[in-house]
Amino acid sequence: MLPDASESIIASARRVGLAVDSCALLSPEFVSMNAVAVAQMRLNIGEEEFSDSPDLNYTELYRRVAGDPNTRAWASAPKPDEWYETINQAASGFDAVVCLTVAAGLSASYDSARVAAQRFKAENPSVDVRVVDSETISGALKLLSMDIARAAELGLDIDGVISASRESKSTLRTIATLDNLDRMHLIANIPHLVINTARILNIKPVVTFTTDEFRLVAKPVSLGAARRRMFQAMQSDIGESPARFVVLHVDAEDRAQSVADELRSKFDCQ
Repeated sequence: MLPDASESIIASARRVGLAVDSCALLSPEFVSMNAVAVAQMRLNIGEEEFSDSPDLNYTELYRRVAGDPNTRAWASAPKPDEWYETINQAASGFDAVVCLTVAAGLSASYDSARVAAQRFKAENPSVDVRVVDSETISGALKLLSMDIARAAELGLDIDGVISASRESKSTLRTIATLDNLDRMHLIANIPHLVINTARILNIKPVVTFTTDEFRLVAKPVSLGAARRRMFQAMQSDIGESPARFVVLHVDAEDRAQSVADELRSKFDCQ
């Protein structure tokens, strides 16, 4: 099936390749349609290592970790060699590449990408490679990745794409409520003191993520109250303006769907 004229124009205008780490949560369809190169994180559980890919059964892994509090579990960033191959893939057909990583304060992905980019530029001096610290996580990183891909497709040069990333970054916010706190320090680098205090007080903290750090915004004692506090925070931020949302969950699909339905009913969702 041939692309329509508008797709042909966009494809021919594109000047910048895009590489991201898998924390961006991009779907295989989006990656394929937008020629995005993805550097895979690694998930380590006990003695086993898994590639962070859409084929992974996350529900099974979450339950496995939750079922045994003594099981070590952690995520590791792509190594420089892996980032190098990802940059090389993203550079195919382009003279510039933007590498977008999860917040540098939470992962070594940014440092690995910088090492790889320096090596790649030394070996390919005609290719301009820029490594961008997203300063964010999860759904916000997904939206930022999509915005950068869109800017590239519109034919902006690399300075224009970087500028678009800064503008997009300024509009994004992550807000979450923490239910099961036992392993949150492994998942999100939240300090042990915060987790232990929340457990002792039996609260369901609501947190936001700003530049490289989590901030406590509310201390409700029930999930219902935590959800209401999350929506109050979003209403304060958004008001009547149109907005985009990504809803993420850890083995709580029904609750996530309920949140998504409420978002659609209360906001002008794009």
